[in-house]
This record gives sequence, C-alpha cells and structure tokens, in this order.
Amino acid sequence: MNSYNDKEEKIIEMIESLIRNGVDAELIVSRFESKIFDLKKPELYFWFAKNVKGIDIESNEQRVINSGDPEWNYKFARDIIEADVKVHGQVIINSGDPEWNYMFARDIAGANIKTHEQIVINSGDPEWNYKFARDIKGADVRAHSKVVINSGDPKWNYNFAKDIKGADVKAHEQVIINSGDPKWNYYFAEGVKEADVKAHGKAIINSGDPEWNYKFARYIEGADVRAHGQAIINSGDPEWNYYFAGVKGADVKAHEQVVFKYGNQIESELELLDNYLDDAMASEEKDTSKSMTK
Repeated sequence: MNSYNDKEEKIIEMIESLIRNGVDAELIVSRFESKIFDLKKPELYFWFAKNVKGIDIESNEQRVINSGDPEWNYKFARDIIEADVKVHGQVIINSGDPEWNYMFARDIAGANIKTHEQIVINSGDPEWNYKFARDIKGADVRAHSKVVINSGDPKWNYNFAKDIKGADVKAHEQVIINSGDPKWNYYFAEGVKEADVKAHGKAIINSGDPEWNYKFARYIEGADVRAHGQAIINSGDPEWNYYFAGVKGADVKAHEQVVFKYGNQIESELELLDNYLDDAMASEEKDTSKSMTK
C-alpha cells in the first residue's frame, strides 16, 4: 500500500502533467481545490499556492498554519511572496523544533531572531546551538556555548571551539578531555590552535587505543612519543606496533619484540593445529583398519 507521502507526490505529478499539457490553471483550481483542502496535507497546500495560478493563497496559507507543521510553515514563508512571516514564525516557535527555528531565523527576512534563538537554546541540542552561533549574525555565542558544553558531546564541543569566534575554548576543551574519547582528543589537538597537547595526549594514552596513540605520536607536535609507544606495546597489537616502529623517536626494538612474539604465537598455533590434524587422521585410519578386520 502506498504511503500518504507517495499519494501526495502522485497528485503533484498528475497536476504538473495537466499544466504541461496546457490545461488552464483556473480549471484545475475550480475542479480540484476543494478536494485538496479536504486531504488536509500541508505539502499540497504549499505546492498549490506556489505553483498554480489563481489559487486562493490566503486559504492555503491558513491551512498550512493550522497544520502546525514546522517544515511547511518554513517553506511557505520562504517561497510565497504574500506569506505572513510573523504567523509562520510563531507556528515554528510553538513547535519547539530546534532545526526549523534555526532555519527560519537563518533564511526568512523579518524573522524574530531572538525568539527563535531562545527556542534553540532551550532545546539543549548541541548541533543546532552550534549552527545557530556559526550562521546567525548577532547570535548569543556565550549562551550557545554553554549549551554545547553542558551537552558533554565531544564532536560539537570540538566544532564550537574550532569554528566560533568568542567561544570559551578551554571549557570546550575540558569537555573533550573529560570524555576520554581518543578520536576527538586527537582532532582537538590537531585542529585548535590553543589546545593543551599534553592533556590530550594523556587522554589518548589512557584510552589504550593503538590507532589513535600512533596517529597522535606521528602527527601532533609535542607529543610524548615514548609514552604513546608504550601504550601500543601494552596493547599487544602487532599491526600498530609495526607501524609505530617507523615513528621518529620510537623504541624500535620493543615494538619489534611485540611483532616477533605475535609471529611466534601464530606459528605455535599453526603447528598445534597441524599436529592435531595429524592425530585426527591417524585415529581415523586406525578406526577404519579395525572395521575392515571384523
């Protein structure tokens, strides 16, 4: 069964076909407008108002407003010249949706920026607070920064510190250090000029992750190469010990020993399997021989 969205798209395709084939817009309006209204789908109200000449803009607009749908209220305000921006803005404010409040504030001339901003702040969503601070002129950077810090999300704290002028870089940095996430500690040390390389390095060492210890030691100026190397040695991972041996300042012999140990272990396991299979075959032959002598 087709979804409602599929039906809406099909209706739009059919009307577009009629228009392309020269059917008068007035005929389309007189014949189908009431049925479109009865479907109570804001996407259709918006499309009709935008694309069909002679449509009752105000009636379609009111139905979009009444739907309470933030996406179609945003699109109506953006694309329809006659739109009542203030009313559509209020619908989006009432929705509490941080994405559409951000979009409305960013794209719609005459939007109530501060009210949309407060909705985004109140949402506590780190992504949309970051984007609002990044893209909206006059945004309250300090308030958005606080939301992102309180979220504890390392990705958006990194992005905020890196991209937003006036960000509390040290506070965002501390969130990332506290997270212990080796990926974002590496990115912060690499991408933010004021980064505390020693603190990020320690977080990565404590994570024990061989990949990020290798990357930090190789690419971050001021990294404690031996300490990162030890973390990789302790991991016992032969691949990253092999790679780390090529890092300037690495204890090559110690990394080499891990790789050799792994190789000897594998050889031992291969030999064990070989002997086990030999024993199994010998046992099978013995059982076959006994069976034939009966």
